[in-house]
Amino acid sequence: MCFILAIILPICYNTAYSQEKTSSNSAIVKDTANLSESALLKKAKSLKYSDRKKSTTLANAALLLSQNNKNYRLSAHSHHLLGELTRDSNNIEQSIHHFLEASTIYKNINEKQHLISSSIDYANMLFIARRYDDGNTVLDELLSIAKESENNLSIALVIIAKGKGCYQRKRYNDAIEQYSQAIKYLKEDDKVVKRNLGETYKNLAQSYKRISNREQTAIFYRKALDIFTALRDKKLMARTLNTLAEAERYLENYVVALDYSLRGLEIHDQIDDPSGRAKALIGAGIIYRNIAQYEKSLAYIYDAYLYYTKIEDFSSMGKASNQMGLIYTRLKQFDQARSFYQFTIDLPEKQIESKTLASALREMAVIDLNDGKYQSANVMAKQAYKIYQKQNDKLKGSTSARIIGNIYRAQQENSKAITYYRESLALAIEADSKLYQIKAQTPLAALLRDINSDEAISLLKKSLELSTQINTKYQTLYAYRELRKLEKWRGNIAESLDYAENEIKLSKIIQDEREAEELDLAKAKLYSHKMEEELKSLKKKVRFDQLQLLKKNTEIEIAGQARIISELELTKNKYASVALASLLAICLFAVLFIYKRFIDSNRRNKELDYLAARDPLTNCYNRRILFDFMNRDFANKVRLTEYCILMVDIDHFKAVNDTYGHSTGDSVLSAVANILQNSVRQNDIVARFGGEEFCIVLPGTHQEQAMNIAETIRQKVEASSFDKISVTCSFGVTSIKFNAKAPSELIEQADLALFKSKSLGRNKVTLWDEKLNA
Repeated sequence: MCFILAIILPICYNTAYSQEKTSSNSAIVKDTANLSESALLKKAKSLKYSDRKKSTTLANAALLLSQNNKNYRLSAHSHHLLGELTRDSNNIEQSIHHFLEASTIYKNINEKQHLISSSIDYANMLFIARRYDDGNTVLDELLSIAKESENNLSIALVIIAKGKGCYQRKRYNDAIEQYSQAIKYLKEDDKVVKRNLGETYKNLAQSYKRISNREQTAIFYRKALDIFTALRDKKLMARTLNTLAEAERYLENYVVALDYSLRGLEIHDQIDDPSGRAKALIGAGIIYRNIAQYEKSLAYIYDAYLYYTKIEDFSSMGKASNQMGLIYTRLKQFDQARSFYQFTIDLPEKQIESKTLASALREMAVIDLNDGKYQSANVMAKQAYKIYQKQNDKLKGSTSARIIGNIYRAQQENSKAITYYRESLALAIEADSKLYQIKAQTPLAALLRDINSDEAISLLKKSLELSTQINTKYQTLYAYRELRKLEKWRGNIAESLDYAENEIKLSKIIQDEREAEELDLAKAKLYSHKMEEELKSLKKKVRFDQLQLLKKNTEIEIAGQARIISELELTKNKYASVALASLLAICLFAVLFIYKRFIDSNRRNKELDYLAARDPLTNCYNRRILFDFMNRDFANKVRLTEYCILMVDIDHFKAVNDTYGHSTGDSVLSAVANILQNSVRQNDIVARFGGEEFCIVLPGTHQEQAMNIAETIRQKVEASSFDKISVTCSFGVTSIKFNAKAPSELIEQADLALFKSKSLGRNKVTLWDEKLNA
C-alpha cells in the first residue's frame, strides 16, 4: 500500500511540471514534427553519452508527444531515460520524479519487468537523497512483485539494491547479508546473470573491506576476477586485478600483490581506460613503496600524477601528491615530502576531498613536530582533527588527537597533552579499535606516572592485554618496557624483573620475525626484477621470431627464384636459338615491371614514412618524431647555444567536446594546429604531444623571441572563431639556457610553466624559472 501511495501522490506534481514545460516543448515538437515519438526516443538514447543536452531535449519531446498520443508505454520509456539523464547530471529530485513516473505507468500497464527496473532506479535515487526508509519501503514491496514473477534475476537485483542501501548507510554487515542472499538467485549460465554475479562479488569484497576483514575481501575479489575473466571483459578484469592487489597488499602478501598489479597494468595497456590505468599505477606505486623500491614507486605514481594534471583532476592530483610525500617521508627526505603535502594543501579546497586535505595536514604536522616547529604543527594537526570530526571519522580523529597530544608533550604542556590523549582514547573506544586504544593509552600512561601511578599501571596493563589479543608484538614490547620502568620507579623490583624477562624474550621473537620480513622483502624485490627481465626477454623473443620469419620468407623467395632460373636454363638449352628473341622480350618486360614496382614501392614508402611521422588529425608531427628530433639535437648539445620549446594546451577543450561533440572538437583541434604551423618558421617543429596539447621546438631562438612567438600565437587563437566556437590557449616557454640535460627535462620545464599559466586563469604565456620547481 505504501508503494502504491508513493507512486500515486506525485501525479499532481507531474501535471504542474508538464504545464510548465509546454511552451518550450512546443518549439521542440515543431522542430521535430516529422519524427514519431518512437523515433525521437531512439534518437535521444543514441545521444545519451555523446550529447546529454540534446538527448534530454529529444527525450522531453518524445515524452510530450507520447502523452499527447496517449502512448503510455513510450511515455514510461521517456520518463525512464530522463531519469537516467538527470541522475547523470546530479539533478537528484528531477531524477526521482522521472523514475517514479516511469514506475507509475509501468504498474498501470502491467509491465512487471520494466516496473522492477524503474523502481530499483527510483529506490537507488532515494538512497542517494538519504531517504533510506522510503527507499527500503519501495524495495520491500517490490521484492514481493519480483517473487511473484518467479524471475530469479529480478529477485536478485532487488536484493542487491537493498544491499546498496545498507552500504550507503554504512551498515556493512547488513549489506553483506543482502549481497550473500542475492547470490543464491544468480545461478543461471547466462552472460547478464554472470556479470551481475561478478558485480555482487565485488560489492561483497568492498563491504568486507569496510569492516577490515582483509581475508574475505581478497577471497571475493578473486571470485569476481574469475567471473570477469570467463566473460573476457578486459576493463573489469584490469580494475578487479588492481583492487585485488590492494587487498593482498593489506595482507602483506607483497609478491602476490605485485603480480596482480602488474597483470592489471599489462591489460590496461591493451584497452582505453586511462582513469583505471592511473588508479592501477598508484596501486603499483604503493606496493613498490612497501617493498622499499622507492624509485619505481615514484615513477609509477608520477605517471598517474601527470595524467591527473593533464585532465585537471585536482582531487586525484592531491591523492597522488600525498603518495609521493609518503615516499619521501620513508626516505627521510622531509623537505621534499613537505613540498608535496604543501602542494595538496594549496589545491582549491572545493575541488579535493576533505580526507585528502586532512591527510596532507596531518603528515605536515608530524614533519613540523619532528623539526621542532610546534606552532605550525599544532595549527596543521588541529585543522586535520576538525575535518575528521566533521566527517565523524573516529579512527583518523583519534590519530590526529594523539598527534596534538604529542605536540603539547614536546612543549612540556602536559595537562593539554593528557586532555588530547584522553580524547584520542575515547575516539578509539567508540571506533572499537584495539590498536588505536593501545596507541593512545601508552603515552597517556607515561604522563600520568607522576600524577596517578595506579591509573598509569592500569592503562599499561590494559594495553598489554589488548596487544596480546590482536598480536601486535611491537605494542606488546612497548607495554612490557613501560611497565618495567614504572614498576621499578615504584620500587616493585620483582614485578619489574618479570616484565624485563618477558621484554627480552619478545625482543628475540621480533628480531627473528624482522629477519624473516627482510627475507620476504628481498624475495618481493627479486620477483619484481624477475618479472621485468621476463618482460624484456619476451620482447626480445618476439623480435627474434619476427626476424626468423623474415629470414624464412627470404629463403623461400630465393629458392623460388633459383627454381625459376633453373627452369629458364633448361628452356634455354632446349630452345636456345628459337626462344632467344622471346626471352629477351620477357627479360625486358621483367625489367620494366620490376622498375615500375620499385618506383611504386618507393612512392608508397615515402607515403608511409610521412604518415608514420604525422598525427592523422592535425597533420602535426607525432610525439615519437618530436623526441627523435630533440634527441638528435641534444646529441650535439655543444652547438645548442639558443634553443627553446613551447608547450601549448587548448583551454577547457573537454567542455568543447562535451558541449558540441567530438566531431566539432576534432575540427577545432585541427584549426588550432593549423594556426600553430602557420605561425612558425619552416625548420621549426610543431608536434601533437597528446590530446589537446602541442609542443613547438624553436631551434636558434632565444627566450625573448620565443615569448614573442607564443604571445603572437595566443592572440591569433583568441581572435579566431572555429565554427562560431571561440577558444584560447595557455603556453609554457623554456630555453636550453636553463640547463636542461635532456629533452624530457626541457619538456618538463615547459610543462610546469604551462601549468602555471593555467593556474593563473589560462590564456597566458609563462616563462619557466626555478621557483616553479618549489
